[in-house]
Amino acid sequence: MKVKKTKISIIGLGVIGKKHLEAIDKVANAELVAVVDVNKKVKNYLDDNVSFYNSIDELFNNEKVDGAIVSTPNNSHYKDVLNVIKYDCPVLVEKPITTNSNDTLELINVSKKKNIDILVGHHRRHNPIIKKAFDLINNNEIGKLRTVHISCQMYKPSRYFENKSWSKNEGAGPIIVNLIHDLDLMNYLLGDIKSVFCNIKSSIRGFGNEDVANASIEFENGVLGTILLSDSVASPWSWELTSRENERYPYTGETCYFLGGTNGSIALPNLTIWKYRNEPDWLNPIFAKKIPFEFSDPLVNQIKHFVEVINKTTPPIITAQIANKSIKVIEAMKLSAKTNKLVEIKN
Repeated sequence: MKVKKTKISIIGLGVIGKKHLEAIDKVANAELVAVVDVNKKVKNYLDDNVSFYNSIDELFNNEKVDGAIVSTPNNSHYKDVLNVIKYDCPVLVEKPITTNSNDTLELINVSKKKNIDILVGHHRRHNPIIKKAFDLINNNEIGKLRTVHISCQMYKPSRYFENKSWSKNEGAGPIIVNLIHDLDLMNYLLGDIKSVFCNIKSSIRGFGNEDVANASIEFENGVLGTILLSDSVASPWSWELTSRENERYPYTGETCYFLGGTNGSIALPNLTIWKYRNEPDWLNPIFAKKIPFEFSDPLVNQIKHFVEVINKTTPPIITAQIANKSIKVIEAMKLSAKTNKLVEIKN
């Protein structure tokens, strides 16, 4: 029997747009029918049966599309998502959904009025490692959560910034480009962040954005956490280098998240639980146990989920409302660094 395919377009075929293209090819009931980009050279990446357009309006005036993926530069997300919604088309937008919470709220309001789903590309939530960790925490495997430490430290070489002038500007540093993924996962695993105190340092490269930040955070449930962030540190401790999620990044065998509970702790993404055999006691040996899981590509899982949402067989996992929580934390981090004060977050 021939599988009915959901027709998808990609708006913006840059680095992540090409990843979405590869993921669509691996989903049996999804089909890439069109690409929108201002650069005509991207046509070289497309099969003959995939149409190319220079604008979103041109796409929808010429093509029947079931869903659209927006993977344009961050500062274009707001207007591009608005434009897609105008045509009553479900959309998966890359993170960040927008660059500020007010713009996100407007997208939420418009999408509600038109009854159109907005999904946000926090793809790590589709990683089976995270689903397993969520189950372990909620099954009380490590007792009551008390602490978390997040490391998002890596070194971006000069070629990363070549031909991407936007990546050197204020608002395009590692907080919103990289850390936003980690914040989303903490929101999923631990709940809403209540307050933050943050320090941010200007780029050592002389760019307009930051390259180092640290933060002390408190969650609504009382968990206390720390964050270390840098994209100018030669370090093995970031999700990219520890998760084996993307083969472009060499695996270091290290971890980057440490979650502490009253009966044990979890290191992620290697899914190691540390527990005592009897009652917790720092004078007794503590033992590590690796939790088995079956890996699957989160980007492919994300496309499968998008197809299900388009066809109304499941609700969105990462909505605009959920994604806006991470945007609000980032805004609070920046305000805290500017005022040198603790900032409360209103969710």
